[in-house]
Amino acid sequence: MAPVTSTDGERRIGLAWAASSALGGALMVVPWKLANQIGDPANSVLLLLLTAAIGNTLLGLAQRAAGTTRPETARTTAVGVAALLAVFTLLGNHASAVAIQSLSPALLNVLLRADVLIVAFFGWLLLGERPDGRFWIGAAIAVAGLIVIQGSFDANGAVAWLQSGVGLAIAAAACFSGLAVTTRYFIRTIDPTSVNSIRLWIAVAFWILFNPWPRFSDIPPEQILYSTLAAITGPFLGRLALMNAARHLEARTTTLVTLATPVATLGIAFVILSDWPENHELLGGAIMIAGISIPLLRIGRRR
Repeated sequence: MAPVTSTDGERRIGLAWAASSALGGALMVVPWKLANQIGDPANSVLLLLLTAAIGNTLLGLAQRAAGTTRPETARTTAVGVAALLAVFTLLGNHASAVAIQSLSPALLNVLLRADVLIVAFFGWLLLGERPDGRFWIGAAIAVAGLIVIQGSFDANGAVAWLQSGVGLAIAAAACFSGLAVTTRYFIRTIDPTSVNSIRLWIAVAFWILFNPWPRFSDIPPEQILYSTLAAITGPFLGRLALMNAARHLEARTTTLVTLATPVATLGIAFVILSDWPENHELLGGAIMIAGISIPLLRIGRRR
């Protein structure tokens, strides 16, 4: 695939879309935290997936009606890939729903950005995309930041860490990384738009397999509202903005812009929730973002 080349005008448009995606990610975690404080996180995940699935399906139908995409036959390979992606989707969203109960929104967004490094690592193991030395330096710095965020371990050590909000957030980042690596592995054999919609509906089906279907009248109205807002700002509009940014910008620039998401979250969460991370969490988050950005910045200098 040829590299993305952009004129100044296209670059400004791409930067605007990438900034919109970062803002969407920042806006998403505030209602996501509120939803999971009010009610059962499992119900929040169901509401998030349903809203995102309906939104993506309606968008796909609108694109077909406008003639911008063509209908694809649901082949066995596409459905199988979508099912695997659905597993990562369900597990990742459930882990983030539980993690946000004990984490500040900004800290959750910092920890989810670890997916940049996790994708590169598994891309090396599974796809043969060998990272360079700058990746390992950045990864080491990011791990140091993670240690600073966690602070001192208690008597249960690693077990307690894995069960904490930080551990669950890293698990969510690993699941979302699985989405990216799996998509990249099968990208030449699937239609991403169609598979994305199928993925969300299969994730809803998997949720139903492992959870009793709730009576929506028993779910607090505020939880429904906040989960829906989280789905609209993050998985739907935020993802849509990111896809549009990719039309005008190279991937590394888009990723660098979205690293501003935790910074934007700080201000939004403070205004709405009066939430502010601990000093060691702020310091560790800054160290993590610095480490994550190192491999991306190197690509920029080489280009």
